[in-house]
Amino acid sequence: MNRLIGIITFRAPVYREVAHDPAALTPAAIVVVIVTIVTALLSSALGTNPLGLAAIVATSLTTVLVSWLLASALTAFIANRLFRGQSSTAELLRIFGFTYAFQLLIIVPFAGAIAAAILSIIATVLAIRESAGFDTQKAVLTAIISGVILFVLSLVVASVVGSVFGAALLGG
Repeated sequence: MNRLIGIITFRAPVYREVAHDPAALTPAAIVVVIVTIVTALLSSALGTNPLGLAAIVATSLTTVLVSWLLASALTAFIANRLFRGQSSTAELLRIFGFTYAFQLLIIVPFAGAIAAAILSIIATVLAIRESAGFDTQKAVLTAIISGVILFVLSLVVASVVGSVFGAALLGG
C-alpha cells in the first residue's frame, strides 16, 4: 500500500524502487486486474456496454493485460535503442502496473477521464525516467514515440477486428 501511495503521489524514489524490485510484479498485476474489473463492472452497471457482464470483464482483462505487456516491452525497447536507457520490460511492467491505479478516476463522470489521462501521462513519464535512468526530456520523447506507435497499432487491430466482425455479420 505504501508503494501505491508513493506512486500516486509521484515520489520518484518509489518509482525507482518498484522498477528494481522483482517482487513488485505480483502487486502491480493485482492493481491492474482489480482496476480493470472495477471499471468493467461499473461500465456494465451504468449500461454503457452492450455486452454481458462476463464478456465485459473477460474482454477488458484480456485487452488490458495484452496492452500492459505490449506497452512495457515497446517502451523499454524505444528507451534503450533510441535514447540509450537502461530499462527492461519487467521494470516497466512493475511501474506501469502500479500507475494503472489512476484509471480508477474514470468512474468519476466527465472530469474523471480527463484527470485519469493527465495523471497517467505524468506517471508514465516519471516511470520511464526512473526506469531508464535518463532525463525528463528523453522520458517525454520515449513516451510520445511509444504512445504514437501504440495508438497506430490499436487502430490497425480495431480495423482488422471490425472488418472481420463486419464481414461475419453481413454473411460474407
